[in-house]
Amino acid sequence: MTAAPPPTRLRSGHASETAHLTARARAADAVVEPGRRLLGDTYAHLFVTVAPPADSAEALERLTRLDRAHGGFLAEILLRQRYFEDLVALAVGAGVRQVLLLGAGYDTTALRLTGTEGVRFFEVDHPATQAVKLRTLAAAGLRTDHVTPVPLDFTDGPPLGDALAAHGFDGAAPCVVGWLGVTYFLPAAACRATFGDLAAAVAPGSLLLFDYLDRSVVDGTSRYGGALEMARQVAAQGEPYVNGLTPDTAAALARAAGFEPLERLRVPDLVRRYGGERPYCCDDDFMGLVAARREGEGRDD
Repeated sequence: MTAAPPPTRLRSGHASETAHLTARARAADAVVEPGRRLLGDTYAHLFVTVAPPADSAEALERLTRLDRAHGGFLAEILLRQRYFEDLVALAVGAGVRQVLLLGAGYDTTALRLTGTEGVRFFEVDHPATQAVKLRTLAAAGLRTDHVTPVPLDFTDGPPLGDALAAHGFDGAAPCVVGWLGVTYFLPAAACRATFGDLAAAVAPGSLLLFDYLDRSVVDGTSRYGGALEMARQVAAQGEPYVNGLTPDTAAALARAAGFEPLERLRVPDLVRRYGGERPYCCDDDFMGLVAARREGEGRDD
């Protein structure tokens, strides 16, 4: 695929700072009292370099402070995962035995989900971030023999299907794909190419969940100040947002590659569905999810 070079931080061999920020939010949420947790990721703290909150009150204080500064991101980070786990449960219940994570970061789905015996997880990510994750899990003594790491730079690597096949992925069997927290860091051409590569790599009937960031955040016209401030911060860290979409263009990208959209949700939809009676996060509306199914035998070029 032809695209711009990867961000400076990853090009220099360092793990993704945005993956660390996501882990920090998930780790703090795991300390919140059970009735108010949005996710409950009890492994996220392994990837955090700051001291975890001492108790639920401190965790909520940290999270609400983050939410006030960047409203909407917290809900997206935590609740997109709830939706993905529902999708995995649906797929596994229907007999799917492969889960594919694109841009896996410090995702712990494979460690936390129960009822997935016999299911293999394929985690695709930049080699620098993946190396940190593998070292961390090994140091914690966690069993990961059901997880296959697939090191790949989306902007400068072999086709996705080739990388997966080389690691034992069965392209003839349906899978469920999570592509979360990635599309807005990829140049538009690389994002479009990855959709095409993914469509060519997975079998008809496979399910895909991906998220996207509104174009207005990338071009600086969003009415949400917290979103624009986060854009400035990630750019300063060497991982800028470069690809913005709309609900319609996100669905169109999926459809053009051969994935038929099944459901489209925005952050307010996620908060209503998963936030509980007293969600501690706000629902600023500048991000969305698309769930889709791989159709037919081919795709549009």
